[in-house]
Amino acid sequence: MKRLPEYVFIIVIAAAAGAISATVALHRSHVATGNVNQQTDAAFRDGLFLARLDAEHGRKPHLSSGRWSTDADRRSFVTAYLQAYREMQGGAASEQLGSSQLAAQKGYRDGITDGLQQRGRFGSFRANATEKYQKADRGYSDSKGDLNEYKQSYREAYCNGYQQAYYRETENIEAAIFSEANAPE
Repeated sequence: MKRLPEYVFIIVIAAAAGAISATVALHRSHVATGNVNQQTDAAFRDGLFLARLDAEHGRKPHLSSGRWSTDADRRSFVTAYLQAYREMQGGAASEQLGSSQLAAQKGYRDGITDGLQQRGRFGSFRANATEKYQKADRGYSDSKGDLNEYKQSYREAYCNGYQQAYYRETENIEAAIFSEANAPE
């Protein structure tokens, strides 16, 4: 009878070790599958390619997620684009995403805000239907130069911010908001 508790203890320990081993193996397979899915995902590869082209040619970031028809593809495109652009720019991408021009800064921040709100309400993607996009004159004064140029710069940055907030993963959005909040006016 003394041996029965020992056998039960050994069986419990063996079952716990097996469960832990199975959990670790399952986690590793999900990580490996995620990397394989990204490598074979056309939208992800497209985002990488376009970001690298823009960075190599010194162009500002331009998120053209409308090339893809599903939200999952758009999310994948935006994630890859931002990842690759930042890698190519060596961390200066967040400064470029909210450029030093007042119109672009205001537009980008407004786009992030509106994109997050629309995503939070589970609304459809409607960047160019918002009031801020339509007016595109927030922060403008006659001393800022031509109104049409201001509006164009504001709208480009607004669309980038809106797409980034609407399609990115939640933890990345919070980091983007923090980095933009600390950008100089």
